[in-house]
Amino acid sequence: MFDILPLFTILILGLGSILLIYTMLPIFGIILRINTLDLTSLLSPQTTSAILLSLETATVSTAICIVFGLPLAYLIARSNSKAVPLLRVATAIPLAIPPLISGALLLNIYGGDSPLGSLVQHAGFRLTQSTIGIVLAQVYVISPFVVLTASAGMEKVDINYEYASRILGRGPAMTFLTVTIPLAATEIMAGISLAWIRAIGEFGANVMVAYNPKTISVQLWEYNALGGLKLVMPAVLIVLVISFASLAFWFWVMNLRTRRKTRPVSPEEQYHDLD
Repeated sequence: MFDILPLFTILILGLGSILLIYTMLPIFGIILRINTLDLTSLLSPQTTSAILLSLETATVSTAICIVFGLPLAYLIARSNSKAVPLLRVATAIPLAIPPLISGALLLNIYGGDSPLGSLVQHAGFRLTQSTIGIVLAQVYVISPFVVLTASAGMEKVDINYEYASRILGRGPAMTFLTVTIPLAATEIMAGISLAWIRAIGEFGANVMVAYNPKTISVQLWEYNALGGLKLVMPAVLIVLVISFASLAFWFWVMNLRTRRKTRPVSPEEQYHDLD
């Protein structure tokens, strides 16, 4: 006779399956319609330009968040100051603000009518309606993904490893780079991956700060206004491919790290690590 599943297990499986099906149904929907899509539209100059611009700006924005976000994450993770909760709240603010509102707030600071925007324009640059504006919008929206996940990972790192590194003669910077970051790499990589994918698909802040040049999300919004889903779906497909590829790469990297952690260490490697 088959074992009867406990009621709680059935409930968990049922509720979880409903959300999973709801999440995956739109993906299966576009796969089932792939034969009806006019994929030649992917070769249009507008689509290819928007995709390339999204990839470029997402990469630059993510790099900026790494350079400035990891030190902030370390400060949050290691500081004993009473201001740390305020830092967490300040870092998470972009998550709580709708993207369109974030775009409006950025325009208020960097727009052509603002003091800073006017000053930069006199110097020959534009902070809005430009590639710089896209990066400004993306950095604002994606920064919490990098900072909050990295700080969570750094908090899990045993501080005694950092003390040992300092005792062995490494300075604070080298300890941060060679001990803390590698030990928190799983969470850091997760935040970086999510931030990059989020930057590619950012719409609300982008459309407010830099409608032109068009990223792929803004271009899809324009396609939808001109021709509906018939024009939108081919480009949606390529964005999904990029997103899935980046997620697959992240899981592959994490799988490699897991295998290395579980692999037996040879005496030669132990001796090399002591050196």
